Amino acid sequence: MSQQGARAILDETAVGPVDASQPPSGVHGAAQELARGSAAVARLTVLSAGRRLDEHIHDNPYLSLHLLGGYTEHGDGGEAAIDCPAAAFHPAGSAHADAIGAAGLATVVIEFDPAWLRRAVAGQPRLDRSRYWIGGRVGRRAGRLARAWLRGAPPPARFEATRAFLAAAAHETPEVGGPLWLERLRDLTGEVSPAPRTAELARAMGVSGAWMARAYREWRGEGIGEALRRRRVEAAAHLLEATDRPLAQIAYEVGFCDQSHMNRAFNALIGRTPGAVRANRLGLSGAT
Repeated sequence: MSQQGARAILDETAVGPVDASQPPSGVHGAAQELARGSAAVARLTVLSAGRRLDEHIHDNPYLSLHLLGGYTEHGDGGEAAIDCPAAAFHPAGSAHADAIGAAGLATVVIEFDPAWLRRAVAGQPRLDRSRYWIGGRVGRRAGRLARAWLRGAPPPARFEATRAFLAAAAHETPEVGGPLWLERLRDLTGEVSPAPRTAELARAMGVSGAWMARAYREWRGEGIGEALRRRRVEAAAHLLEATDRPLAQIAYEVGFCDQSHMNRAFNALIGRTPGAVRANRLGLSGAT
């Protein structure tokens, strides 16, 4: 692709909130518009815990980057369960249904102009159907890209990083599932308070701590500590929306050392403070 063609996505950028009264292009749960270009628009999307979306079709192709929570999707790409760093791509016209998990779901969705995308990823036949990259090295890159979308880099740089990610991911084979003991370890990382210690987890699994940590990171696309931090942010976000408890109390209840520790975790993962999450009511819990 020529440099001129790549830049087609980078102009006319702007940021601002999505008008909730005008749902954009069938994107479910649009909470905030992050940036807009001549050939793509990026949005933070949030769906509440337990919500189900019947089979539906999107007019435009899009890339979804996981942030918080989890969901199970059924579609032409088969069934996919996503609750860790991951990316999902759907071409225009693909059909799928979604079941949102108990923690709700927050993702960054980048919707593309179909004609531009065909030029941008020319020669990538694997993008003519739905694709999922869950965990592993591609999931880890997807997690970094999702967080970058919520930080202050110029929109053109974020759009170009997204194009480069998608072009590279098209060549990657999705990771296969891990062994049963890693599945069990994934379940244990959901216990945010009191959080299990790595040494205790390793003894329970019958492996060394260093080896277990490395295997988990390679499989899930994040370290054990990162997974625990993400679970705490999910739990705290629910309490922020559903209760009026003080921030310091919520931090303690979900396992953070203190309120400042919770603030840093929120900023690192979703680019906003707990106070902003409470004020804006993102909607992970469905509480009003």
